[in-house]
Parts: sequence; structure tokens; C-alpha cells
Amino acid sequence: MPEKQIAQLLAKIVEYWDAIIAVALGLAGGGLAFLGEVKSGSRKWDLTAFLLSTTSAGFFAFVTYMVCIELFQWTPGLSIAASGMVAHLGADKVRQLLTDFFTNKFK
Repeated sequence: MPEKQIAQLLAKIVEYWDAIIAVALGLAGGGLAFLGEVKSGSRKWDLTAFLLSTTSAGFFAFVTYMVCIELFQWTPGLSIAASGMVAHLGADKVRQLLTDFFTNKFK
């Protein structure tokens, strides 16, 4: 019985492998971006802020991956690369870029 459930789980993992890689790269990119800010002195170390930064970067990576796949119809490899770059930028910078873009567009 557990063998069947394990096989079903592995089948789902293989089906969504690209999205899982995009989220993993997003988490790593968000963590590295936060640690870079701590090293440069623009931010102080805080575990809660680190977890929030990596989690939001993983979410942004997944959303970016889905937008690239569904909307732009890019290849999975290119979509993973784009989502990793967005995650490394960080949630604060992406929010600032989008706010600036829409503010200038509707003036």
C-alpha cells in the first residue's frame, strides 16, 4: 500500500519538477540577497526578516515562473532563470520597480 502512494507522490514531483526548481532557486536567491544586504551593512541580521525575505522571494519566483510559462510561453529553462533573477532582486526592489512603472504609466 505505501508503495503505491510513494509512486503517486514521485509522479506528481516529476510533473511539477520545473516549478519546484524555480521555487528552490527563488528561496536561495532571496537568502543570498538578504545576506548580501547584511554584509554590506544596509540591513541588520534578524532571523524573522531573513525567513520573510526568503519566503517572499520563493513566492515571487513561483509567480514569475508561472507568468513566464503561461503568459509569455517561454521555455521552462528560461522561465526558471527569469524567476531566479527576480527572486535575487528581492521583494522590496520588485515592489518598488512595479510601483514606479505603474505610477509613471498612469500619470
